[in-house]
This record gives sequence, structure tokens and C-alpha cells, in this order.
Amino acid sequence: MTGQLQTPALPDGMLSEWRPSGVTCLAWAILSIPIVAIGLTVYVGVALRGEFPRSATIYLTDMIVGLALVLVLACIHEGVHGIVMMRCGARPEFGVLKIGGILAGFYTTAPGHRFGRRQYLIIAFAPLAVLAPLGVLACLLPFGAYLAVPFAIHLAGCIGDGTIAWHVMRQPSGTVCEDLRDGMRFWAADASITQAGAQPDQASIERA
Repeated sequence: MTGQLQTPALPDGMLSEWRPSGVTCLAWAILSIPIVAIGLTVYVGVALRGEFPRSATIYLTDMIVGLALVLVLACIHEGVHGIVMMRCGARPEFGVLKIGGILAGFYTTAPGHRFGRRQYLIIAFAPLAVLAPLGVLACLLPFGAYLAVPFAIHLAGCIGDGTIAWHVMRQPSGTVCEDLRDGMRFWAADASITQAGAQPDQASIERA
């Protein structure tokens, strides 16, 4: 998932720009399967106090409730990103990603704002750090079994944040990060802030 990075036609001060490729999205989908399985094992184990049933019946209402909870967790996830961005001095914007007119996800971004590497790593990992342990506590509630699947799916959904964090950690010391709706842009610390809206040549974009 490393891809190739080319450097021609970069605006002054920009080091690179990254957006996930189709291969990366496919890898996320594949890797999410074992992550969901691990999450289910943990959350169901907590909800049922370690007594795993040999069989279970899932009703349509259960699926509807589960889907609704997944969407609620997705909104909370993006809200956590936004709160941490605000704490870093940014003004976050929230939106919905659609593919072919169909809901594909939610996003939080802060156009033009530049974060330090440490700041952005905190932003990236904040939802996982907050919601993963919260899910364990929530599954202790009497209706905790209903929460196991949504929290397991959320855990797998954090794979995108982990990929972004990996790209941030690969950058040289002193790099500042600009969040994009669908990726990241990396700048030298002394780059003029007026360059934040600059558009690089397509050949300079790393897709991984």
C-alpha cells in the first residue's frame, strides 16, 4: 500500500499529497473482516459475560437497530475528530461522502488549516481511543448485546484513520499536515499559508 511518490509540479512548500487509491480501499475492505471478527469476540464476550451461545436468531428489527447504531457511531466518530480539531485551533467542517448518489460515509475536515504531526496523530487516533473502550463499558449494560456488532464495525472502520496516521509518521520532522476531504496534504513548516489552497499537478499525488 506504499504506492509511488513523484515530485514534479509541487507548489512551493508542499512536500506531497496523499489520497487512497482503489487498491487501498480494497485492502481496507479485506483487512476489516478479521478486525470485525476480533471486535465481535471482545464485545460479545463482554456483553454475554464470556458465555458464547451456540446459535442465535437475528430478526429484521435487530438488523435495523444495528444499522442505526452504526450510523450513530459514525457521526460520533466524526464529532470526536471535530472536537480535537477545534482544540487545535481549527474550524472543522462536516459532510457526507456519496458514491453514485449512495451514502458511502461521513467526513470531518478543516480546509486550509495546518496541524503539526503530533496534533494530527492525536486527531487521527482520538475516535479509536475514545470509542473502543467506551464500547466495552457499553456492552456491560443490560442491552449490551445490541451494541456489540455496531462497535465491532466501528473498530474496523478506524482502519482508515490508522492508514492516515501511518502516512503522517512517514513524513520528515517538522512537516505540517493539511486535512483534505478525501486525503492529506503535507507541507514544510515554513511554507506560506497562502499556498494551502494550491492544487498540485496530478502527477505529484501519491495514491496508496
